[in-house]
Amino acid sequence: MTAVDARVLVEVLDAILAADSSLDALRRAALGAVVLVPSTLVVFGEIEVESGEGAIVMSPEGGLSEEVARRFAGRIAEHPVVAHQAEAASDSVVAVSDLMPVEEFIASDLYQDCYLGTGIVDELRANVPVGDDRTAGLVFCRDTPGFTEEERTNARLTALVVAGCHRHLRNLAALKADPFTKEGLCTQGLTEREAEVFSMLAKGQRSQTVANELGISVRTVEKHTQSVYRRYNVTSRAEAMAVILARSAAA
Repeated sequence: MTAVDARVLVEVLDAILAADSSLDALRRAALGAVVLVPSTLVVFGEIEVESGEGAIVMSPEGGLSEEVARRFAGRIAEHPVVAHQAEAASDSVVAVSDLMPVEEFIASDLYQDCYLGTGIVDELRANVPVGDDRTAGLVFCRDTPGFTEEERTNARLTALVVAGCHRHLRNLAALKADPFTKEGLCTQGLTEREAEVFSMLAKGQRSQTVANELGISVRTVEKHTQSVYRRYNVTSRAEAMAVILARSAAA
């Protein structure tokens, strides 16, 4: 990889890392990887395998009609690369041409229903792990078959960064939904033990119960509780919870 290529890769990855406002912003930033793997169409799809519901973004926008994209999502499990990656988790980046001749792909029912008229004959799919019930990937579509090893490496690196950012955004969303988890409280500056204690207290448990479950004394529980109060400049559990909720909503 040349210095210029490396700089372009870094710029693409920086843009993805900066897209931390929402999952939609992240998906759209991932499309910038088209400069690393030149393609007729680049697509990021995140789809529930059973229902076919999910999100699909692409560049150029409208490269596939909404109707075609909907049909494709409903048949995602039939895609040869998706099916292969579901069985071979180690194959994070796979092209259709790795699995079958172009002619066989074009003759498939999936192609005839979703690709006919697009000119696409090959795709490189970089798997983005997002959960057991969904499949997500960054897909580079071409009107000529084949992808270089450097393009595959770039796609793999991009997908790894996207997956990390995706986990981060989902974790943040979960913390906002329930800021009183141990993990959520740690993000607000509490120590691990303070967070552990106050998470249980916030759920209505008594100091004695918390002490018994954690194998510590009631006095130690109260010491950690008072430490939490001092951090938030409050004098009661209810006041501390109100401050935590306000901070979580503002995050």
